[in-house]
Amino acid sequence: MVLGVDGGATKTHALIADETGQVHGFGQAGTGNHQTLGLERALAEIAKAVRAALAQAGVTPEAVEIGRFCLAGADLPEDFAMLQQAVERLGLCRSVVINNDTLAALRAGSTRPWAVVVICGTGFNAAGRAPDGREIILPGLGPISGDWGGGSDLGLEMIRLVMRAWDGRGPPTRLTPQVLRALEVPSEDVLLRRLYHREIDPHRINDLVPLLFETAEDGDPVAKALVVRMGEEVGVSANALIRRLGLENTDVEVVLAGSVFKGEGRLLLETIEATVQRQAPLARIVPLRREPVYGAALLALESLGVPTTPQVRERLSASLPF
Repeated sequence: MVLGVDGGATKTHALIADETGQVHGFGQAGTGNHQTLGLERALAEIAKAVRAALAQAGVTPEAVEIGRFCLAGADLPEDFAMLQQAVERLGLCRSVVINNDTLAALRAGSTRPWAVVVICGTGFNAAGRAPDGREIILPGLGPISGDWGGGSDLGLEMIRLVMRAWDGRGPPTRLTPQVLRALEVPSEDVLLRRLYHREIDPHRINDLVPLLFETAEDGDPVAKALVVRMGEEVGVSANALIRRLGLENTDVEVVLAGSVFKGEGRLLLETIEATVQRQAPLARIVPLRREPVYGAALLALESLGVPTTPQVRERLSASLPF
């Protein structure tokens, strides 16, 4: 048996599968990101998800040969060292491998073990793996590591554009009524004061993002420009990894994972594709259709040398509980 774990910013999923790809157990819990919750609380959520999967499978940790724990917050070498020791102490399987959560999404969306992935959920991150096994994972630590993008940044940028339209520094935009209505404020000055006094939950700002895509689809130039900016940033990030891994002349798959990519319309995907294919003309853009824990389970199987044939991948996919 193998264990695949995806510990993201909002939830943790765990899968127990056998070497044929058959899923025997699934568990779910809250965020497994130690940077968000603190280490002990994050470990408690990871353990909760894994123990639920073990119970459903009817097996003990000793029956699970290896676990691939793909965790948000596994960014710097010190994170890996800390998480390796901490997860091993939980005693959830016989052997523990810690990865960044980008690798679960990469493997979940790719048809081969090598690809590039860009994640735009609440935050932004990207990673790549070459056919020879070389890996590059961006630190994904926000502005201090050069990142811009994801739901948090887009929501704040929508507010910035609304405010610039209000004070005359920017053009009018139909984002204004959308944002005011969504945040339940009557005017821009009230919005400004409520934000200043931290009276609006930051999660509500993240939740503005679907309105950006709706407004862009309606033809608003300001909203369209922001969607294009996001698409170009995704493409630039993918291209940096493609170039560093020497994949410019391959049919590399660029996997897109995260809630931002579920927005209405084609403008974002078309911008990403155009940006990437200027450097890598054979690259293929692949929106992720499965939960990343599927990729974590494939990684666990591959750690044991199990060939993840189309039949194994299909069986694993077909026996997923979602």
